[in-house]
Amino acid sequence: MVKIQTVMPDGIADQLGIRPGDELISINNKIVNDRLDYRFYIADEQVELLVRRGGEEVLFEIEKDADDNLGLEPEEMQLMNCGNNCVFCFVYQNPKGMRRTLYFKDEDYRYSFLYGHYVTMTTLKQADLDRIVEQRLSPLYISVHATEAETRKLLLGIKRDDHLLEKIRFLTERGIELHAQIVLVPEINDGAIFDKTISDLASFYPGVRSVAVVPLGLTRHRERLMKLRLHTLQELKDTIGYVNNLRENLRRELGDAFVYLADEFFIKAGEPIPPAKYYDAFYQIENGVGEFRAMIDDFEDALTAYPASLSKPTRITWVTGMLAAEPLKKHIIERLAKINNLQVHLRPVENNFYGSTIQISGLLVGQDIYSQLKNEKLGDAVLLPPRVLNEDGLFLDDWTVNDLQEKLGVPCHVYRESLSELPQVINRLAG
Repeated sequence: MVKIQTVMPDGIADQLGIRPGDELISINNKIVNDRLDYRFYIADEQVELLVRRGGEEVLFEIEKDADDNLGLEPEEMQLMNCGNNCVFCFVYQNPKGMRRTLYFKDEDYRYSFLYGHYVTMTTLKQADLDRIVEQRLSPLYISVHATEAETRKLLLGIKRDDHLLEKIRFLTERGIELHAQIVLVPEINDGAIFDKTISDLASFYPGVRSVAVVPLGLTRHRERLMKLRLHTLQELKDTIGYVNNLRENLRRELGDAFVYLADEFFIKAGEPIPPAKYYDAFYQIENGVGEFRAMIDDFEDALTAYPASLSKPTRITWVTGMLAAEPLKKHIIERLAKINNLQVHLRPVENNFYGSTIQISGLLVGQDIYSQLKNEKLGDAVLLPPRVLNEDGLFLDDWTVNDLQEKLGVPCHVYRESLSELPQVINRLAG
């Protein structure tokens, strides 16, 4: 049973007298637990809707086209909690005193389907697997890290074998597409363990469609946590070479590269970012796998649309994390410098909040940006990275963009547009 949050005016539900606050019990005798159940079960042309208002239950019989919506929206789904204790879990690496939601660990296959969240599947029961198959919740994104049982238990902080491969087999044999990720931890799930993991996952291809390999992220807030270390420069280079050879073998065996390294490996190793063909369909771009290549190519495709000159002299300070600084400078900033009347100053900001080892732009906080820019000449506006704010418009330290621009004394803009729209954004910011 789920509470009805919204009823659209003049929709089917509204015409039947259904109201926000009513409780939707079932559709065609199928219990409705959340929005996904609702959207799946209303696809029939003949629909029996059991609704409760107060202590009264009413059955509505509806005839409609299969693709007609009833004009109602159930309440938001409550995220399922994660019971794992992953040794590299970022939640455990947050400092004290942050907002409560940042200490919540989610493990929800529904949000994996809807938004690409990664789930370990440790707690999936047969009923969950059956529902995934019945409702075609595909693709799903899964955190594997290792398929060797003892290593997986160590990394996930669990005490029992969660039978991951059996769950993968069940889903892939029934047409569910999976995309896996491996957080590569030096001296724990590399070497022979890594080889086994890739081999096991490749045996399910194309059901398991891709594997993203991402580097470990460690903040300075790891008191009482397991001691881990980052890759050395040579290890980064060795990993790139090893995975490239592995990809060649997989292409011969599967007809597909299958394994994709995150951009961070190449940037930190000082290696060129691979061309677009390396990433095939960019299966896990939201996981930082091919994001820089897509950004660079997007920028280059739009170059012909860029003006040769702006209407007046304009200076912009472009804020970035340390990781993105070199690629942005090389591939974008130097090209923008050719536009007359435009000066873009790239300003890498070090992450003091989490520690200097955290270098991605999306984890920058308002106080670090302010403290490092406050005494500088910022020009007409400050351009901020696209992922620094949550849905409520907050930085991780609860600052807002308004807080930042009031303290800095210049307009601040979180850049979410296509790079083809950058000149228009700059002109708007400059007034």
